[in-house]
Formats: sequence, C-alpha cells, structure tokens
Amino acid sequence: MDSRPMSAAPRFPDLLIHRGYAAPARMEVDVYDLEVDGEIPRELAGCYYRASADPQYPPRLGTDIFLNGDGMIHSVRLENGHADLKTRYVRTEKFKLERAARRALFGAYRNPFTDDPAVAGRNRGTANTSVCWHAGRLLALKEDSQPIELDPRTLATRGTFDFAGALTSKTFTAHPKIDPVSGEMIAFAYNTEGHTSTGIEIHFISASGELTRTERFEAPYASMVHDFHVSQRSIAFTLYPMINDWERVRNGEPFFHWNSTLPTVVAVIPRAEGVRGIRWYRYPGIGMATHSFNSWDEGPVLHLEQFFTGSGWLSQFPDIRDPSARELPPFAKRWSFDLTSPSEEFAQAALFDQIGEMPVIDPRYLTQRARQYFFGTINTDLGPMLEWGPKGPPFTCIGHFDEARGATSFYYAGRNSAPEEPCFVPRSPAAPEGDGWLLTMVGRRAENRTDLVILDARAVGAGPVATIRMPCRLHEGFHGTWVPLEQLPG
Repeated sequence: MDSRPMSAAPRFPDLLIHRGYAAPARMEVDVYDLEVDGEIPRELAGCYYRASADPQYPPRLGTDIFLNGDGMIHSVRLENGHADLKTRYVRTEKFKLERAARRALFGAYRNPFTDDPAVAGRNRGTANTSVCWHAGRLLALKEDSQPIELDPRTLATRGTFDFAGALTSKTFTAHPKIDPVSGEMIAFAYNTEGHTSTGIEIHFISASGELTRTERFEAPYASMVHDFHVSQRSIAFTLYPMINDWERVRNGEPFFHWNSTLPTVVAVIPRAEGVRGIRWYRYPGIGMATHSFNSWDEGPVLHLEQFFTGSGWLSQFPDIRDPSARELPPFAKRWSFDLTSPSEEFAQAALFDQIGEMPVIDPRYLTQRARQYFFGTINTDLGPMLEWGPKGPPFTCIGHFDEARGATSFYYAGRNSAPEEPCFVPRSPAAPEGDGWLLTMVGRRAENRTDLVILDARAVGAGPVATIRMPCRLHEGFHGTWVPLEQLPG
C-alpha cells in the first residue's frame, strides 16, 4: 500500500474572480445537437470560436487577476440548422507542467519572479485572449507569447506557431488585422524580448501565411499596447500611460500601473514606407483606448475609430499616484489626422453618444469606410445594471449604431443576463454592409448557464432569431471569430 501523504484537492479561494458566474468552469466537453429556441438560419454554416481565461488550478499566491487564467477555447459548429459544442484547454507549456504537478506552478500575471523555481525560464503563455483564422490556420493568441496553433475540427493543440521561424519576437498581439482587400495580416508585438522594453515590432504576413517583413520602432515609454489600427494606407497606435516597470514587477507589484504624468500619444506609420515615415501626435489630455473599431482613409485624412476613456483600467491596474482613483467609462471616438499638415494636433469627434466596449464592424469593411458599428453596452432604460464582476460591470445589451441613419438600437438580453462581445457574420459574400447576423454568448446568471444568441444585425432590437441553449455554464470569454464551413478542413 502506498504510504505517501495525499496531496490536497484543489480548492479555489472565495474571491470575486472565482465566485458565482465568474467561477472556473474547467470542463472539456462535446455536446451534439444543442437545444434551440427559434430556428438557426440555414445560411449560417461554419464555426464560431471564442477564447476564455479559465484557470486550471487555484492561484499559486492565493489571489490573482482574471487575465491570468488558462486558455480555454469554445467552439460552436453550425450546419443545416444544427449546433454542436466543443470546449478544450490549450495545451500550453504552462498548462502541461501544472497538469503534471497537479497544482499551480506559475505565479502572478506576467511576473516570472513569483514562479516556482522548478519552472524558472519556462514559457508562461496562456493563449487565453483571442482566436484568429488566417491562411487555413486557427491560432490562439495572448499578447505576452507567441501564437499557439489549434486543430480547427478537434481543438487539439498543435503547438507554438512562429511562421516557420520568421517570428523571432517572444510575443505577438492578440489583435492582428486582416486586410479584406489583399488578405494580408498585419500584426505587432511589444515587450518583444519577454520583459519590459520600449520597442514595438510590426509584422506583415501574406495572404498565404508567410511572414514577409518585420519593422521596429521605439515608443516614448514602456506601456500596454493591446490593440492598434490599420487602414489601406496607414498603421496607427494609440499609446497610453498604462506603464510597465520591470523593477516594480521584480518587487511583486502589478505588471502595469497607470501614470497620469505621462502623455497619451499616437504613432502613425505609412504601410508602404514603414517606420521610416513614422509621425507622432499628442492627445491634449490623458486617457486610454483598449479596443479599436476601425480606421480608414479619406483623401489625405486618416480616421481612427475606437472606444476611449479618460482614465486607465484602474480596477485591474491602479493609479501609481492615486491608488483610490476610479476608472471612467469608455465612449466611441473618431480621431482625424490630416497627414499633409505639419501639426501634431488632430481633430476629435464623438462617433456616437453611448458607453460601450468590445467593438465590432462587418469584417469585409475593415481598413475602409464603414457605417455599421456593433458593441457591448449598458442601457438602464431597458434594464438594471448587473452586479460588478471581475472585469467590471457586465454588459446588459448589444448596441448597434447605424451611422448612415444616425440611429442607435439595442438588444436587451433580459433580467440577470449578460451578453459578451458580438461577432458579425455576413449573410452572404455579396450582402450589403451590416446585412448578416450577430452571434453573442449570453450569461444567464440566475440559472448559472450560457446561451449563444443569434441576432439579425439589421434589427438587433427585435430580439433573437435563435437562441442556442448550452446545458452548462461556459466560462466568460474575451474575443472570438467566425470561420465559414467551406474554409474548414473535412
């Protein structure tokens, strides 16, 4: 008989990130023929993939932030009116080492100094932020590590993907942009050496998946760079003072801090000329842009559209000068840059007057003029706000702004229900802009389970065309993508 002491079964601490609907799900499941209220449109044939941060084990240090969960990919395959669910963890090096040890070995978010010595120097990436489909490959992404390729049918992990060795950076964005005109993917990386640095690399990846060119420029300070902009002629970065100080990390402080003494700046780079033609602009205040809608060219003017807030993401990374400061809500902005002017100033306007986040457009119009905008939001005229969660106040609605008509409409998910980032699927390749469907996961918090809701993007206020009922709760997700059936293998 084995006389060795038994190790304790994992018990998650009673923290906001591990409580209620936010609790770890930790389930890898296959469910065929999900229940459906309504009827799935027959034209919807493909697979919806989304990424989430679902911790495999309780945090090594006893507490953590939700961003540090292990990558769990959810897929819902739609075909001939049927829906099948599959969930799988991404087998990162971190995941495999901790699974073998049956406990957490890696410490705080992006802080290798808090790791178990047994895993010193090992890859800490979690592949938990987004999924991207390009050149026949499904990639799970997290901005602090290289992409992980997945089998699009089984979600099995194929391994780290470095573009046949051409990607030398240790990091890669979770928000690459795919030009619908050329098929080219443009991506970037920051903290490219795996620790704090001011260098930012831009990667150009052909429609066939070959990394053909990498360029590098220096930012004025080392900051979070979560998203960026690509138009047909330009690449742009909004850089904000969510700074990273490696000595503070070494001392056990959060990976990022907000430093309101530093400026918010914009770098504009010509796609053809590259970083040799970089120009810098200064925002006349302080603020942060986490996610972009789109960017497009109008003659010599470059327009950037994004959600922007006058504070940092203080609920996760506090103000270095005022730890009691509270974060402000984001609003949709359009910034316009006359590239023929020598001025460092630019024009600003409200895109629409509604708080929101997780912005989406019809992907066929990325890098070009778009007029249909979709996003997660809150509308207290339709229903009360929900209890603050680990990511902040949950959405209660999906919003649609039709700039052509100057009209905003809302899908209210219902009492105790929280929709997540919408995903736009065109009705057909030739359909007009915005003619298609929105897919959004909805957390039914009182029932502790999840639905996938399908909306007609032209009439979000009319409610679901179909509601696909999950028999369980899926962990809250971040970003997702849609892949048409004809592009998938088999």
